[in-house]
Amino acid sequence: MLRTALLIVLALLPTAALAQAPAAPVDRVLCVYDPSGTQGDIYKFAERYQAAALEWGVRFQLKPNTNEGVTTADFKAGQCQAALVSGLRARSFVKATGTIEALGALQTYDHLKRAVKILSSAKAVSYVKEGVYETTAILPAGAVYLLLRNKDNASMAKLAGKRVATLTNDDAARTMVDTVGASVVSAEMGTFAGIFNNGRADVAYAPATALKPLELHKGMGSGGGIVKYALAQLTFQVLVKSADFPAEFGGKSRTWGADKFAEGLAMSLKAERAVPGGQWITVSPEDKAVYDTKLRDVRVKLRNKGVYHGGILKLMKRIRCESDKAAAECTDGAE
Repeated sequence: MLRTALLIVLALLPTAALAQAPAAPVDRVLCVYDPSGTQGDIYKFAERYQAAALEWGVRFQLKPNTNEGVTTADFKAGQCQAALVSGLRARSFVKATGTIEALGALQTYDHLKRAVKILSSAKAVSYVKEGVYETTAILPAGAVYLLLRNKDNASMAKLAGKRVATLTNDDAARTMVDTVGASVVSAEMGTFAGIFNNGRADVAYAPATALKPLELHKGMGSGGGIVKYALAQLTFQVLVKSADFPAEFGGKSRTWGADKFAEGLAMSLKAERAVPGGQWITVSPEDKAVYDTKLRDVRVKLRNKGVYHGGILKLMKRIRCESDKAAAECTDGAE
């Protein structure tokens, strides 16, 4: 009797062991946009993400590209099941997470951190999924600032009539330029620095990380500067086609991404600290109030046009009002 029972146990052992063994990871392709190619910081982040994804049941092959349009086209065409792209491009797949970059909506990195944390929670799943697409990580890429050839033009009123180097696919920036009465000088990622530096535009916009590699100090010269007001918060986002991934992949990935916020922000903070103090242009409280109002008007226009996600605008307003309850906007219903 004992011998029979022992044989039964031994016979069952392989089956039990197989049942407890972790499933083999699925193979997927992650298209990565980095203007610096495989030597860039975005690609290096993708390598860390690749290593972490093994724990969530996915083995990524990285497919780098220095052209973001090609990266998103490959993602749409199914040549990769995931893509790491800018928030501007991500907005065409998942409007809600792309709206994090809304003009003037998040003034500080603490605000952005709070938004990313909320969107990484299980309660926010409806915001991070749209159709077949899902945002599985949001990485901070630095605040965007106005760069001026003449520092006397730092107020909104003085921007009227000025020429602004504006990316052709950036509807939000083009709306802002129109709202302040300035004129658009159409530019691409590869041309806007040259347009500003050679004087074809009076104004450009960029994060501090772009200043040195694009030599934007040439455009500012000795008479220009950087307006110390966060026009927007740039992000890089990982997008996936949900059906191609394990059920728990998205949640684990978003939690991991939120935990890496400080690491992702380090490069931007370093670049901002490296800007000579004399290049920063302090905005007066009166001018800040005008910036706030004008950019709110831009956000409302773009929400009404379907460019921005209304729910995310409300979320970001709540975050702003939690840190400044006395702000005038906290008692209006514009957003």
